[in-house]
Amino acid sequence: MHLPSKNALGEPPVTLTEEQKYILDTKGWLLVPSVLAPAEIEEMRDFTYRLHRDPQSIPIEERSPVGGCLQRLIDHPVIVGFMNEFVAHHWLATEEGYGFRLEGTFSTIRTKGANNFSPHGGSGLFNFPGNSHTYSCYPGAANSGLTRAVWELNPVRAGEGGTLFLTGSHKAAFKAPASVNDPASPLWEAYSCPAGSLLFFTEAITHTGAEWTNDEWDRVAIFNCYNTINAKWHAWHPHPELYAAMPPLRQSLVRSVHCENNQVGERPK
Repeated sequence: MHLPSKNALGEPPVTLTEEQKYILDTKGWLLVPSVLAPAEIEEMRDFTYRLHRDPQSIPIEERSPVGGCLQRLIDHPVIVGFMNEFVAHHWLATEEGYGFRLEGTFSTIRTKGANNFSPHGGSGLFNFPGNSHTYSCYPGAANSGLTRAVWELNPVRAGEGGTLFLTGSHKAAFKAPASVNDPASPLWEAYSCPAGSLLFFTEAITHTGAEWTNDEWDRVAIFNCYNTINAKWHAWHPHPELYAAMPPLRQSLVRSVHCENNQVGERPK
């Protein structure tokens, strides 16, 4: 096993703690608060507002949630550390290529009253592997097939419209009860976090958006999705010029979808 010792900017991955690994495995989601510095948050939030409200001010190749300053988020050290643990094919990772893929992205700006409550997912331990919404585990290790990383660029207060989770439902052997169709059901779990926090969850868990009720600030978030090297769910690709300008290691995040000979660079002997 040889995982990259640095990301595309030369920064070492942030390894998950034993507590963080336990939380993700048992709950199906993990919140890492205050990852970004204030100056980064402001720059990235401003770019996201431009994407939504003044896209013509951004060069067309950069006009996406992985454009401009947001590109740094896709292989942030905390991202790389998490994906190495729960998503990567270790035998396809080298210093020149990650063992996981970025396969989709979108951004959202939600003002007060915006509501996208629509529960979906769950029981990923039993899903057929071809649909990517899987979770597998054995003592001491786990793999989350399709995994979401959400960058919250404004604060989120529990009960005001952040993502909701049926904690543990990525392993559920039973269907979710009808009561979860009520957003006020006590089965839903919410979170609070400061701006610049990072939320991970396996797409194998039952989750949903909710009505944003905060009238002091919008929800501004970047939703990046990762998968294993041999699987793809979303029909997304970066702009060719954006891809061509990426550092080579970052380019490995969007390489083709297969295992055989899909190693970038050489592994040490």
